[in-house]
Amino acid sequence: MTHENKEFSRRIVRHIAMLERLRRRFLDHHLACHGLSGSMFLVLLFLDRHPGTCQDKLCDDLLIDKSGVTRKCRRLEDSGYISREMQDDDKRQYKLFLTTEGERLIPVIRSALSRWRDQVTRGMSKTEQQELLRLLEQMETNALTAGGEPQ
Repeated sequence: MTHENKEFSRRIVRHIAMLERLRRRFLDHHLACHGLSGSMFLVLLFLDRHPGTCQDKLCDDLLIDKSGVTRKCRRLEDSGYISREMQDDDKRQYKLFLTTEGERLIPVIRSALSRWRDQVTRGMSKTEQQELLRLLEQMETNALTAGGEPQ
């Protein structure tokens, strides 16, 4: 790998990691009054779109380890944002649902995410935003097909 390629790779990783840390800080700040931190909001948004999802599906789709999902779900349940129902076919699995309080929080989360999007895309045209998404999606596809194996 040439020096130029190494520098390009380093810069990509640095920018993506920095954006993720700044997004987390922004959302933690705006959602802390609701007792949310980290990726807890992702669980709520996922359950809004997929009510009755089990924790294993959350792990797979959100790429969060089982213990992390268990902790997040326990905190969300303790906060009154989600409820769990035992599955009929597998007593070890629970279906997860938003409570009324959890449903009320969805617009708050979406509003915070919208403000974040507006902040980080300020000065970009719609065409530039679409091109950025296309390129990031291509990078994600490339990363998923690599499967963690060196190429």
